[in-house]
Amino acid sequence: MAGDVDRLISFKNSLANPSLLSNWNGTRSVCEFQGVTCKSGHVSSLTIRGLPLGADFSSVSAHILSLQNLETLTLHGTNLTGSISTPRNCTVRLKELDLSGNNLRGSVSDATSLADSCASLQSLNLFDNSIGQIFNRASPLVLSRLEMLDLSFNMIATNADLHSLGSLSNLEDLIMWQNNLNGGIPAELSSLRSLRNLLLDYNNLSGIIPDDLVNCTSLNWISLANNQLTGPIPLWIGKLEKLVILILSNNSFSGTIPPGLGDSKGLTYLDLSSNQLNGSIPPTLAKQSGKLVTDLMVDGWLYVILEGSENTLCHYSTILLEFNGIRYDNLMRMPNIDYCNFTKVYTAFTEGYKSILLSMVHLDLSYNQLDGHIPTEISAMKSLVTLNLEHNRLLGELPQELGSLPYLELLNLSHNMLEGKIPSSFSTLSLSYLDLSYNQLSGPIPQSGSLPTFPAYAFENNSGLCGLPLPPCNGGSSISKGDAPQQSSTIGESSQGWWIALVLLFTFFFIIGFVVGLCIK
Repeated sequence: MAGDVDRLISFKNSLANPSLLSNWNGTRSVCEFQGVTCKSGHVSSLTIRGLPLGADFSSVSAHILSLQNLETLTLHGTNLTGSISTPRNCTVRLKELDLSGNNLRGSVSDATSLADSCASLQSLNLFDNSIGQIFNRASPLVLSRLEMLDLSFNMIATNADLHSLGSLSNLEDLIMWQNNLNGGIPAELSSLRSLRNLLLDYNNLSGIIPDDLVNCTSLNWISLANNQLTGPIPLWIGKLEKLVILILSNNSFSGTIPPGLGDSKGLTYLDLSSNQLNGSIPPTLAKQSGKLVTDLMVDGWLYVILEGSENTLCHYSTILLEFNGIRYDNLMRMPNIDYCNFTKVYTAFTEGYKSILLSMVHLDLSYNQLDGHIPTEISAMKSLVTLNLEHNRLLGELPQELGSLPYLELLNLSHNMLEGKIPSSFSTLSLSYLDLSYNQLSGPIPQSGSLPTFPAYAFENNSGLCGLPLPPCNGGSSISKGDAPQQSSTIGESSQGWWIALVLLFTFFFIIGFVVGLCIK
């Protein structure tokens, strides 16, 4: 006990402003110190968030990591500085180390050397720091117990070498989005048989997705968006029975959408937007709808949806990211943040459910070269909240069956070659956002429900459409007097529906158990 007090007070005295930890003093029990949790009278956990300690890492290493009974250390957003170094006497009990949201420098080799010296470490979180170089092959990894490694939002250099990560045999979560990784995805990652979450968004990765990753049968979340990946979407992805989220947007994937994706019985969030995919939309994507899925969902992880405004570069870009308290100013480092204007940030914790009746929740196939008809089978996705098929080459009529989707909030079918009338069943939809513009639709817009309340631009460039909010049909009144619904007065009011829909989207996730299926101990 006395040793714990001495070490913590020594750390406090090393700060430029010790008064930030004013109740760390010898007149009270160490278990009453701010941020401290004890077991059997000894410090087992220390959690400090958002307090500008400004400590050098050497002080953390010397005074805190040497607490012999410490199991969890969280110093998130505390303005830690200096270079990561290997502690001399790291406690053997430390399992979780969270130094995210600071200004720590060094290489990933430095970080893993630190972790190697803490023999029981299972989780290492260095999200949002200034780590700049990845592994040195001359420094073998010994992290046999490491299960979670988060190096997102760092400055890992273009000569980064991911291959050494394959030696982390127990790794479940590899999270490295928003770095500058280049080259191909190494096949060595296939040796990570326990891997559940592979998040490599916003890098400069190129080449194809290696087929060897089929061996990672526990994958729940694959996110490779905003890279330079090419080739077809691998057929084997449909064999991943535990896959919940697949995000491959903003790459250069070509070929057709694998029909076998419908065999991923847990798939609820699919984003293949902004690629070069062609062919028709496979009806089999709805194959899993209504099946009972168990033990895919767990709770406690924080996620974020970033939503951008409409323009030619952003095209209502929606980004789903693992989120560990990123500093808002650092969002400016994301490569498309300037032209997407991400002014809305929604976050929430996931919740766990033992079983759910499955259906796709988010389906985005926009900005491709897809043709053919919209499959009526999509109507089997009874939990669908977002359906975005804009900017393709889709033909035929709007399926009447889409009007039976009870939770649909966002529907964008614009910039296609759809024809015929808007089905009357669409009047029953509770939409917050609708865009049917730039098609070949004709006939009157159904005047019941919410359809006439959307702005005119949601229907523009369909030369045959008429009725509110467009001019009346045949030069007459589109509906009887007194029944006219109130039209949105400004474009701004309509655009607010998009943000509201995102909030509803997260609420809906919780109600039906949509969660990313991250199986974390």
